Amino acid sequence: MNTNFQNKFKLTHIVAFLFVLLFTSCDAVLEEEPFTQTGTDFFYQNETDALAAVTSVYAQLKDGVGYYRQQHLSNLHAASDQGASSWKHGNFRKGTIKNTDQNLPNPWKDMYKGIKDANNVIVRVAETIGMDEELQTRVLGEAKFLRALNYFNLVRCFGEVPLRTKPVQPGEEGLPVSPIADIYEVIISDFQYAAEHCWGFNEARNGYTNDIGRVTKAAAHAMLAKVYLQIASSKRTAAAGNLGNERYNVIDGTPNSYYQLAKDQCDLTIGESGYQLVSNLEDWKKIFDASNGNNSEMLFEVQGSSIVEQGTAVSNLFSPRGAGLSGGGWGGTNKFQAGFINKNIDKTDIRFQNSIVLEYQDATKSYVLNANSTGYVRTITATGKANGNLNLVYTSKYIDRNATTEYTSQQNWHIIRLADVYLMRAEAIAELNDEPSLANADLNMLRNRVGMDDFDGTGMTMEDFRTALLRERVAELSMEGHRFFDLTRMGVYHEYCTSSYGATNGARQPEDYTWPIPLIESSANANID
Repeated sequence: MNTNFQNKFKLTHIVAFLFVLLFTSCDAVLEEEPFTQTGTDFFYQNETDALAAVTSVYAQLKDGVGYYRQQHLSNLHAASDQGASSWKHGNFRKGTIKNTDQNLPNPWKDMYKGIKDANNVIVRVAETIGMDEELQTRVLGEAKFLRALNYFNLVRCFGEVPLRTKPVQPGEEGLPVSPIADIYEVIISDFQYAAEHCWGFNEARNGYTNDIGRVTKAAAHAMLAKVYLQIASSKRTAAAGNLGNERYNVIDGTPNSYYQLAKDQCDLTIGESGYQLVSNLEDWKKIFDASNGNNSEMLFEVQGSSIVEQGTAVSNLFSPRGAGLSGGGWGGTNKFQAGFINKNIDKTDIRFQNSIVLEYQDATKSYVLNANSTGYVRTITATGKANGNLNLVYTSKYIDRNATTEYTSQQNWHIIRLADVYLMRAEAIAELNDEPSLANADLNMLRNRVGMDDFDGTGMTMEDFRTALLRERVAELSMEGHRFFDLTRMGVYHEYCTSSYGATNGARQPEDYTWPIPLIESSANANID
């Protein structure tokens, strides 16, 4: 989280269903504590209640350990081709995930908690009498954005899932799964509403401010672009015979119609004020600083915090343990492995080289990146004696030297940032015109700002372009939660995982494109087979 802003507000713990908001002075940054709404009739009497209620929906993104606070991030990493996670994620790495896997229930429950709270806000805020109309539609836009984000994660991870858009009534049964066409219809509608009614970055209207960290119009446009690109590429690969994406055949429209929609939303995002790309390598490295959250490249982030119970485990998950680069306790969970570095990313790319840990020390040993950038040469610090090699590499994107425990990192999680929008537009333009060179301008915006030579797609086949695009995306967005979704929507999940892990551990079947609904849900809900 950005600690340079003086004015902050904090939603405190709720006791007996009471919301309390604390405010200070000028530019505001969203901070929230979790609250699970067990009833709603008491709330929404005025604007303060409505703001507090929607703030609690933000809090659900990092309330339990299952979602953006911890487990979901490791699930996405372990399911990709980038490298290992914890020992608990062996089935994710091998593509052998069952509905009994211990890593599935918490993310599932946390996403649906967020949906439940968003549904309550959407219904109750719409009924709030006397509320400033622009603020009312903004709050509804925020709640719909967050509901759409939860459903977008669910449909990409699990495929067909129960679709609930209204508060649960007493005695109501669990719902059956819905076709993904119905789920995407809600996702698109919600993001469209958010794009129309949410405010700009730190925008003030009628005495109210869209506090930094809240949803903006730009974030909603960017997420719409991501949804349309997910559909477009999944439909394209399904039409080409990829069975992992055949469920997307039920969605009306052609791949090109969705590529056009994605391109249009990218244009709208880039046209919004308040955001811009940095202009040099040193500033690019700084966009990942723990104290530089909500900077001009970040469109929407889950807010970290050094305050107990408000932070996340992001820094500990991705930084080496006991090295002073994250909080105390466990750490170093998610890392790159050599197979990925050697085969699936351009390891000479300046962005990769400047977003990995080059050297570090723990209590007894020192580690220095080897000449191949595939691991660390290890020595005993006290004696300088060689102590073998550590065959993995850590990202430097989530370092937080001021974190004190596993869950007090102020590092934000970047759900979507501006660079991704340029990458998405490059992909959409090339696909629409069957011409890779049309992607040159957007890709070179990202390459040139860090001092890299131009990309030139002239004369490339589309298949070669898609390979190059995946390299551009992973060089820019590595370890940011996009890779699993990129490999599946592009229909190359099996190829890239076998390249990284080998034929045995890397083999992926069509059913591995999504994860099974956890047993705790299917056993409790008779309407799910």
